[in-house]
Amino acid sequence: MTLYRSDLREMAAQALRDADTLAGENVFTARSWPVTPAALPTIQLQVPEDDGESMGRSAQGFTRVANLAIRAKVLGGTPEKAELTAEVIGEQIEMALMCSAALQEAIQQVTHLRSSLVIDSSGRNHIAELRILMGLEYSEYFPPPGTPLAEIKGQMQAEGNPDFADMAVPFPQN
Repeated sequence: MTLYRSDLREMAAQALRDADTLAGENVFTARSWPVTPAALPTIQLQVPEDDGESMGRSAQGFTRVANLAIRAKVLGGTPEKAELTAEVIGEQIEMALMCSAALQEAIQQVTHLRSSLVIDSSGRNHIAELRILMGLEYSEYFPPPGTPLAEIKGQMQAEGNPDFADMAVPFPQN
């Protein structure tokens, strides 16, 4: 059994690959972050945080928010070009994820969408990194241990008279 947040991360990665962003097939999950300038543009995804809130006392479920962290790195000849390219790929990322039917039906809602831009001009290259944090809300239930209740059988009687009908209450199986 995989964690649902991992499934959501992989769905998001597939949506980005299918959307044909500037990064093309360079969409990565579960890998080390350093990349060389020659490999840019890239999009890297991870779920560093996942918060769960109980659905109530004795409930075996949580309303969870998986924080999908997206890092898009692009190369530009100038800081301005790097920033403009980062804005383009950022719009492509948001459109791809918000319009992905597979991802949207797997969650209840997107709780937040935050972005920030960092430009590194310390070397020969001007690299822009767009960071997007997207909250993906979903419900998670933990099944109780044991055999599921399938039916209740019994016999009804009134004032010691056992001539009443037997009863059976079947439960639908999921």
